[in-house]
Amino acid sequence: MGGVTLHVADAAVAALAAAAARGVPGVVAARAAPAAELVRVTVAVRLGDSCRDVAEAVQRAVTHTLAESAGRTALVEVTVAEVVLR
Repeated sequence: MGGVTLHVADAAVAALAAAAARGVPGVVAARAAPAAELVRVTVAVRLGDSCRDVAEAVQRAVTHTLAESAGRTALVEVTVAEVVLR
């Protein structure tokens, strides 16, 4: 019986992480860059939303998505780079 080895490319991890981040309420835009066991996610949030709460929700969403979709555990670092006035 052979096992299955799964390798998810960094570009796919970045796409999954960014999509998960964009699904968090308050996130206007997101991009991600994986680096070994760390995934850096940069987001823009809406004015009026708590940057801390949004960042924590992004961490949870990205961690969950990567575990479920890619079988990968990673430390997720979130940077709020912009507050959008929409």
